[in-house]
Amino acid sequence: MSKYRKGANAERELLQLLHREGYAVVRVAGSGASKLPAPDCLALKKGMQFAFECKAWKGNYLSISKEQMQSLLAWSKQAGVPVYIAWRIPRKGWLFIEPNAFKEGPKSYSITLNTATSKGKPLNVFIGKQKQLGVKLSKSQRT
Repeated sequence: MSKYRKGANAERELLQLLHREGYAVVRVAGSGASKLPAPDCLALKKGMQFAFECKAWKGNYLSISKEQMQSLLAWSKQAGVPVYIAWRIPRKGWLFIEPNAFKEGPKSYSITLNTATSKGKPLNVFIGKQKQLGVKLSKSQRT
């Protein structure tokens, strides 16, 4: 499966999950190809607004180029909407991570899976459906 298709499928999956929770959602077409800064997805619900950069990545770390992260932060500041990195971890589910949890390096921002698990929030915690009790994702959050 191509990287584009894998990423697009992950974005659509996240939108479906958020829609089921009552959010109005939209996928930003061409967000990765446009020269204008833009997140991958937006979710809105009764005064709550979120923007997401979606990543479907198998591994023990996640890296985002400096250019991409700085563009996301600029978009967030301009729009007044918080942006999160939504990392889809195979067989575990989604984690929602604030950009400041990433460590800045010479060429990119990165985060280890362990750090993401401790600082990120699973879907049900992120949307306020349950409190964070531990770092393990429940079976319902793995879908």
